Amino acid sequence: MTLPFFLLPTRVKRSYLQRVIGSSLLGAMAFAVPTETLAQSVNAGQNRNASSAGQVTVLPDASSKIPNAAQGTQNLSLPPALTAPASSSVPAFSNFSSNPRDPAKFGQNMDLMRLYQEAAFNDPVLNSARFNYAANKEIYWQGLSTLLPQVSANPTATRFFQHGEGNNRIFDQKSYTVSLTQPVFNAAALEVFRQGDLVTKVSDLQFLQAQQDLVIRVSQAYFDVLTAQDNVELFQNKKALIKQQLQAAQSKFEVGSATIVDANDAQARFDLANAQETAAQAELIVRRGVLEQIVGHPVPPLKPLAKDAKIEGVVADPRAKSKDAKGIPIAESINPKLPPGQALDDWIKQAEAANYGVLASQLNVDIAQSSYRGSLAANYPTVNFVGTSGFNAANGAPTNFNPSTTQNIFNNTIALQMNVPIFSGGFNNSVIRQRAALLDKAKSDYDNLRRTAAQATRQAFTGFYGGLATVRAYEAAEKSSASALASSQLGFDVGTLINLDVLIALDALFTTRATLYKARYDTILNALKLKAQAASLTDQDLLAVNALLK
Repeated sequence: MTLPFFLLPTRVKRSYLQRVIGSSLLGAMAFAVPTETLAQSVNAGQNRNASSAGQVTVLPDASSKIPNAAQGTQNLSLPPALTAPASSSVPAFSNFSSNPRDPAKFGQNMDLMRLYQEAAFNDPVLNSARFNYAANKEIYWQGLSTLLPQVSANPTATRFFQHGEGNNRIFDQKSYTVSLTQPVFNAAALEVFRQGDLVTKVSDLQFLQAQQDLVIRVSQAYFDVLTAQDNVELFQNKKALIKQQLQAAQSKFEVGSATIVDANDAQARFDLANAQETAAQAELIVRRGVLEQIVGHPVPPLKPLAKDAKIEGVVADPRAKSKDAKGIPIAESINPKLPPGQALDDWIKQAEAANYGVLASQLNVDIAQSSYRGSLAANYPTVNFVGTSGFNAANGAPTNFNPSTTQNIFNNTIALQMNVPIFSGGFNNSVIRQRAALLDKAKSDYDNLRRTAAQATRQAFTGFYGGLATVRAYEAAEKSSASALASSQLGFDVGTLINLDVLIALDALFTTRATLYKARYDTILNALKLKAQAASLTDQDLLAVNALLK
């Protein structure tokens, strides 16, 4: 049984990546994922939060380092680490238990880690990548076989029935030939072997990319479900409050202290909230379907994000005391001024050097170069060592009727055979032009993927740090909106405000809450995506996110 990469011990993953990447790029691009340091930072964060359970922080880890591809080791910190409280724990889970999807067996609702463990075995996208990985591994051996000896045997047994001029005779002839061919010089075969070796390394990177993508897809689908659940709950609460305002407006209209306009407006907003709740219910079904598509079975209720979880980016960080020219803490900027190794440019350089897709594309350039050299080698002579061993036995000849004694003849030969291509009708030249164009295409694809990784890193980086500032802003806006709603309700009760003012304040409050919840999820996801772009996403990150759920 193949275990998911993220469930392997850290030292195994680290050793494997160093071997694969180091050998694939001939030492030009060293790569390692120091998850031991990340685990230490997570444990340290747990100790800091042990005294305040429920206080969960998301903060940059300035202690971990990732080797840079060009320098081997560079002081580049890991992306923001998700630090979990010390009281959190993730129960052990097995996909082969008697009833692995029974939520009652594990306490209550299904959490992110359990869903990921099931998806690691059941997700068809990852399974497809796993089988493709196994298939591409065989290309190495296929390429190697072109350089190894080729042995064949040709046994023959023939019985002759002769008739002619009154003579009939039956005799036998038996023979066998065993030949061995060993390439001595074959440049094209050597390039085929090199391509097979490179293809297997590309498959390694593609499988690692697929495993990282699974973490992102499961997390994205999980938080999409939570977003849909939040919207359903918010619209239900909003509808209940609007209904109270509708009843109040109708009561005031009946006693003559308000016009029918207030009641009609409240009724219209109640109907709109009812429609929004219906749409949110439908969206929840769709989002749960996406998650079920990944894990392969109906999903039980999910654990929500802890309501008291605090997503902070500057806890225990000296940057919190630094302010810009306007007096705003630098960590609250979309692109803050960060310590060396943690800035946006550092992340972009790391993504361009270590991103799995970029590395695979760079190997594809090497494959295209080897393929081009192979097309040139089709015009080179080939030299083979050939050895044969044969045996013939016959007690007659097909050209006469004279009987003969059985003759056993053994033939052994050795030779060097040279094959010199002279003219192929222009086929080889056409292949050379084709492979040259494909080489240029591979270089363009590499440049495109490198730029795409840089842009994705830029988006995740600004999404994370901007998300921290956005969450804090919306938390303040939520408090202000709640105060505004309370003031509006009080004004409506004493007659200084109309019902419309209350409804507007109520709508602003629930819109702010929905945006706040979504911003919290997006900030966490952007932290995972930032690590994924730098090829440093580990199982510790998923465990830390899982600890945010209650």
